[in-house]
Amino acid sequence: MKKVLILSIFLSIFIANNSFAITAGTIPSAEQLGVSNAPKIEKVDTLVNIIRNIVKWTYIIFFIVAVFFIILAAFTYLTAQADPEKIKTANKQILYAVIAIVIALLAIGFDTIIKSFLQSGA
Repeated sequence: MKKVLILSIFLSIFIANNSFAITAGTIPSAEQLGVSNAPKIEKVDTLVNIIRNIVKWTYIIFFIVAVFFIILAAFTYLTAQADPEKIKTANKQILYAVIAIVIALLAIGFDTIIKSFLQSGA
């Protein structure tokens, strides 16, 4: 708990300092920020493709995490030997796997929602 508190204080200080890096009313160019190979977004389709790639990787990562938790839960069930604490742990691991699968499936749905939102101009 103490580590989480220290980490959150550190991150809040770090984020607050970075928010003052750009003066009000000025927007620096990509070259000024040191980003020379940044993709130029000239069409909605370019932005949609970038979002689609992010969603694809999110989908893959969450399914890998889900498979890992299912295998871990199976191992915990097999080694539980009627120990109620280990069985509760295995149940939690299966719950985490289901949550990871739901997030992965929602990530695919967000692709369609964001694309329709950007194309409608709302």
